[in-house]
Amino acid sequence: MKDNKTHNSITLTSGTIKDLTTEYEIFNIRGSVSFHQEIHTKKISTHGHSSFHFDVKADSFKNSGSCVLKEHCSIKEIINKGNLKINSGETTNLISTGNLTVEQIIQSEKMNLIGIVQAKEINSKKFQLKLSGKSVIERLIADEIFVEKGKVTFPLLRKKLICNYIKGENLRLSYTDAEVVEGETVVVGEGCNIKTLSYTKNYTVSSNSKVQHIIRREG
Repeated sequence: MKDNKTHNSITLTSGTIKDLTTEYEIFNIRGSVSFHQEIHTKKISTHGHSSFHFDVKADSFKNSGSCVLKEHCSIKEIINKGNLKINSGETTNLISTGNLTVEQIIQSEKMNLIGIVQAKEINSKKFQLKLSGKSVIERLIADEIFVEKGKVTFPLLRKKLICNYIKGENLRLSYTDAEVVEGETVVVGEGCNIKTLSYTKNYTVSSNSKVQHIIRREG
């Protein structure tokens, strides 16, 4: 553990942290570190194997290693380039280019994801996902939803989004399997298999996608 004199920042390389009394504005994690206390700070940067066993509140959180947030997090901006597992939380902006797991629910203003997502529930105003493999989201709710294949090609990986329930206003879906899709304007692009599509304004379905039931609802 390295501590500077101004207490602006602290760098941690190993150990279990449970009795940190000084408040720091910046946490730098460079090894295997486990936090067993609440963390309230401005910035967290983790490049190793980290776990947070209590609530986390921060302005900025950047992960390029393997990290688990086991309780609730309230973070303005989350940038993930590694493996990140979140129990529950809220954020203004979430950017992920690695693997993202949400065990309960995450709420966000804007989410821009490239890679693989496993989540119980995502609630956002703007949601964009570029698939690089199989992603599973039980409930996806957002005003705007855009799902497409990522540019990077791995022939052995099945690039699909699998959902039980998708709801929003403007939806553009590709390579999505869903039980129920509800929206105002819904564009069903390539490679989709949807059991029930419910819309209020208009919809289109690509020739190589399948929709079993289409229902028009009153707006």
